[in-house]
Amino acid sequence: MTSTQQTESIVPQAEEAHITREQAANLVISKYTGWAAGSGAIPFPFWDVAAIAAVEIKMVNELLDIYDKPFSESKTRSIITILIGSLSPQLLVGVTAATLFKVVPGVGHVLAALSMPMLAGASAYAVGQVMLNHLQNGGDLFNFDPKAKIGDFKAAFEEGKKKTDQSAA
Repeated sequence: MTSTQQTESIVPQAEEAHITREQAANLVISKYTGWAAGSGAIPFPFWDVAAIAAVEIKMVNELLDIYDKPFSESKTRSIITILIGSLSPQLLVGVTAATLFKVVPGVGHVLAALSMPMLAGASAYAVGQVMLNHLQNGGDLFNFDPKAKIGDFKAAFEEGKKKTDQSAA
C-alpha cells in the first residue's frame, strides 16, 4: 500500500468522523512516533537509524498528503538531517553510542534498548509537530526553512521525550 493510499484511507475516515485535518495529522504523528520508537529497538547497529529515518520520511509524506502538498524525498531528508543535527552534541554522541552498543553482546543490547526507542520516538514526534505547525500556517515542503525551526524542533523533542517516556511506563 502506498503512502497516498494509506493517507487516502485516513482522510475519508477523518471525514466520516468529522475530524479536522489537524486531528488526522496528529493521528499520523502518533502512529509514526510509535513506529520510530519500535525502530529504535532494532538490535542491529545502523539498521535502526536507517529504519527511523524511513519512518520519519514516510510520516512527513503522509502529513503533506493530508494538507494536499507535494512531496520530495530528497528535500525531506535534507530537512530532517538539519533538524536532528541541531540537537546538542552530547545527545548526538549518546545516540551514536547507543547504536554502537548494539555490537556488544548482552549488555550492549540492554543499554541501547533503554535509550534508543525513547530518542527515536521523540525525534519523530518533534519532526511531525514542527512540520504540522508549518503546514497549518500555509507552508509546504519547499518553503520550509529548517534552520528557522530549530528552536521549535528542540522544544518539541523535549516534549516528545516526555510523551515517549510516559507511554513506555
